[in-house]
Amino acid sequence: MTVPRTVNDLNLPEFVRSVLPAWAQNPELPVNVRRVTLRPGETTAPHNHHDVEVWVILDGSGEVTSDGETAPVAAGDALRLPPLGVHTLHNPAEDRPLSFLTFWWEDLAALDAEHDRRAAQTGETGRPVLLLPSFPTPNGELHLGHLAGPFLNADLLRRGLIARGTPVRLLLGTVGHQSQVAAAALDQGLTFYELAERNTDAIQEALAAARVEWDVFVRPSSPRYPQVALEFFERLRANGTVVAKTVQANYCVPCESYLFEAFVAGACPHCGSRDTAGIECEACALPFADHELLDPSCSSCGTPAEQRELTRYYMPLEPLRARLADYLRSVAMSARLRSYVDRVMAAPLPDLPVSTVAADGILLPADPSGATDGQRMYSAFELAARFITAVDDLARQHGVASWEEYAEAVQPRTVLFFGFDNAFLRAVVFPAVLGAFTDKLALADTMVCNEFYLLDGQKFSTGRKHAIWGRDAFRPETSDQLRLYLAATSPDIRRRDFVVADYERFVRDELAGQWEGWLASVDDRLRKYFGGVAPEAGSWNGEAEQFYGRIRAFAARLTSALEPERFSARAAARELRDFVAEARRFTEVCEDVLVVQPVSATARTCTALELMAVRALAVAAEPLLPELAARLSGQLGAAASAAGDDPVRWVAPGTAVALTGPYFSSDALIGPSH
Repeated sequence: MTVPRTVNDLNLPEFVRSVLPAWAQNPELPVNVRRVTLRPGETTAPHNHHDVEVWVILDGSGEVTSDGETAPVAAGDALRLPPLGVHTLHNPAEDRPLSFLTFWWEDLAALDAEHDRRAAQTGETGRPVLLLPSFPTPNGELHLGHLAGPFLNADLLRRGLIARGTPVRLLLGTVGHQSQVAAAALDQGLTFYELAERNTDAIQEALAAARVEWDVFVRPSSPRYPQVALEFFERLRANGTVVAKTVQANYCVPCESYLFEAFVAGACPHCGSRDTAGIECEACALPFADHELLDPSCSSCGTPAEQRELTRYYMPLEPLRARLADYLRSVAMSARLRSYVDRVMAAPLPDLPVSTVAADGILLPADPSGATDGQRMYSAFELAARFITAVDDLARQHGVASWEEYAEAVQPRTVLFFGFDNAFLRAVVFPAVLGAFTDKLALADTMVCNEFYLLDGQKFSTGRKHAIWGRDAFRPETSDQLRLYLAATSPDIRRRDFVVADYERFVRDELAGQWEGWLASVDDRLRKYFGGVAPEAGSWNGEAEQFYGRIRAFAARLTSALEPERFSARAAARELRDFVAEARRFTEVCEDVLVVQPVSATARTCTALELMAVRALAVAAEPLLPELAARLSGQLGAAASAAGDDPVRWVAPGTAVALTGPYFSSDALIGPSH
């Protein structure tokens, strides 16, 4: 086997980049072997697998990265790569190949050990977490389709992290200067900021009604925000990341205006969908340039658009490809989002518009030629500046002078939440702009992406009044049950459907029926046999041991579902519902024991375990059902659970307990607005 040692060796006719050595072609060999050679500057594709793999460096030197950690390697080094870890090997040399032998074999014991190790991993409890959902657009108020995505997800994770004792901050606000707000303001005869501020009030009311609690809220009229946004622009223009260029743009002759975002109609050049607004398609989420829109027309008067030259500021993304690719490989995200990111990164990256012709927004200084005079900052470029503004507000809340000092002192990690239709802006544009502006604040290490949430099979629509408004649906008596239903039907990987009749059935049959029935039966047995006082556990039977194990497993699985890297609202809701079903089955065991031996040691244990289950529900369910959790905690003789409280604990013997409902409202009828 010849090992290429010079660049000239790579040009020989017999050179093969990856080859099975002749001595390794023995079918009885217990391992797989290949010799691989990387050209100067080449990197292996990121990959992982269930096999154990060993690399032996034959010639050259390079950098190996495994699960985000990078180390140098040179000829003579050997390293073991465990199952499931994502790894690459890079040859940084300019004039020398890098050759290595790779050995791999299946070892199920090693796979199981690594799987268990990774499953047991939790995030850093001491490092604060910033939760950043997409800021809603204040062209209207929030409906259930909005709330079922980034906002409820962010609040669930926030509460889950608080329960683990992890410092966490939820950053919210409304978007800066989107044309959808300008178009709605024109229709209603209001100024941009009049409508934006009025709708921001309504958005805050809907979030509060849904029990979404935030630490910072950046309003449209925030005086600090334009200053931060201009700092972004000036810094990136000064270092050449933002440039002025002349492009083709859509123009309406009768309206005498350039057409962007909400003011232009057309079809996506990738999939043909007409759900387009801005520089990405709502259906396929792929980006496009303004001039690529098919059949463009003015959304105000319907006139077909013509193409005219226009000089605008742009931020070319292709020069940032290497840094973006390295970063995106390290981010925890769903398979759906990962496939999308890979598809975007496989094509040339577009130029991001930085300025636009608009009546509202942050006025930008013109380029030296004056061709961009009067243009305003494009909304997509504003996203990172809005985040920095929120962090700056957070810093000042904590007595720190600026976001830079806060980032240096606290070193927070960030989790993003957004809808799939915004995947390009959030997963690609946001880190590109923020990373080009500063390295003082770490880019998000986790992205939680959701799909559209439908209403009775159709998209929620403000214009068609096909919506259920958050302020109407979330009432004190219904907020918990609606949060649980939205989590259970969360559009996490595929579009899901909110069907009013299904929701009403869920409340009536499962919550008001089964959950209420279980809690009432526990209360009845406790009153009848123990005078309403928690007993001390005694002897154990087989069913009691099994149920104790289920309580422990429930608490662990629910906690896991509310960790950033493994976050799943649907999994959390499923754990809750399955646990109550298990507890209802254990009711039969308690009844059998109590009928025969009402004051036996075994009866005491079974009843104490039922109360432990109620307590586990009260503590572990708080992220999804905060009202129920607080109420049950009080009825179990304890205040609302504190951060870090262990869900698996006895209700103290001798505690007076009164599980008096009702806990849910069967009067849950809601329907689309008309």
